[in-house]
Amino acid sequence: MKPDMDLIGALTSFSVGTLDGRDAMMVIEMATSPEEYERGVRRQLPVAMTPEHARELGEALLLAAKAALMGDTPSYAVN
Repeated sequence: MKPDMDLIGALTSFSVGTLDGRDAMMVIEMATSPEEYERGVRRQLPVAMTPEHARELGEALLLAAKAALMGDTPSYAVN
């Protein structure tokens, strides 16, 4: 299934781990256009964060996933 990428890139993969045993590390892999997606071009964005930010990000993603499963409802969440 080809993703809709009119406004944003499409997440194609991710990995997580620790950095120096103290901070959390995540590498996001994405395609930034339909053409890149079709050709298999992927861009990687490494992100380091504190354990607290990693936990907050995980919780926020879980909430977003639940909201996405609800369908077309207004979302007023802001950071």
